Amino acid sequence: MKFRLSVTRRFALVVASFWGLAANADVLVLKNGDRITGKINQRVGGEISIKPAYADGFSVDVEAVERVESDEDFDIDLESVVGTSEVKSEDEQIVSSRDARLGEPEGVFDWRGHVDLSATVNKGNTDSLDSKLRLDTTVKFNRHRHIGELTFFREEQDGISNKEQDLYRYSYNWLFNDPWFFGAQLSYERDPIIELDSRVIGSAGIGLDIWDTPRRALSMHLGAGLQTEEIGMESEDSGVATWTLRYRQDLRGDDLELFHNHTITHNVTGRTNTSYKTSTGFRFEITDLFYANVSLDFDFETDPVAMAENEDAALVVGIGAEF
Repeated sequence: MKFRLSVTRRFALVVASFWGLAANADVLVLKNGDRITGKINQRVGGEISIKPAYADGFSVDVEAVERVESDEDFDIDLESVVGTSEVKSEDEQIVSSRDARLGEPEGVFDWRGHVDLSATVNKGNTDSLDSKLRLDTTVKFNRHRHIGELTFFREEQDGISNKEQDLYRYSYNWLFNDPWFFGAQLSYERDPIIELDSRVIGSAGIGLDIWDTPRRALSMHLGAGLQTEEIGMESEDSGVATWTLRYRQDLRGDDLELFHNHTITHNVTGRTNTSYKTSTGFRFEITDLFYANVSLDFDFETDPVAMAENEDAALVVGIGAEF
């Protein structure tokens, strides 16, 4: 993973990612001058975990850390820690007491996830209920990244269901040559209301991480694969080309997060169709756990199934939790 940070902070992130720190006291030196002495355990989701002798363990935001001080020996990899800053003087660097050689450190674990929930209820001349539940999680271990997404979208008007859309998507990334990765995706979609009994897409290809830091990330993936659709009890297979983009950016510190995700699936063979799915919005932090979310979700198909419209747009407002 890439961090555009000073050399001191680059070393701090890698050192803090190690599971095997010995019992000798380590020191986190914060930008505000505070010093926290204890045992550093790991870095998870942009935070460094440390356990002082006088208190229970807690986490510190990586962005608040100036440097890490330790007497231990570490095998540090700068190859995957690329930055734009020039090398500082020796006094400004944290180096191993014996060696700092290239090679990604073992045991680097990072993860983040969201649960977003929204619901709109109208009572009066027209009774309607719209609800959407979306879950996503990203887990990275060394050079392997796993991304899972689930979306359940329901619309009901005067007691009649207009939408029962379920979407599951799993992506695997092998970061074989940072910032390049091999990617594979598997997705499943259904909405029996429009007679889309199932749509399964499997694809694989090459991807690129433009950014991958705790505060911003941008990745793109181009792939090719197969699609199987069950529409009105009839099955059809197609060859497809796929494009996926994921973007997030922290604004105003950690209070506001902007995000944009989209996928494009183009049928190369079989039924002529191109599908676009996008979600753009932001999350505003309420507490350390909960946030408010607003997003514009837009689906478009050039040749939709018989019971569906070409486009489907929804403004989603709700609450969520980050874990």
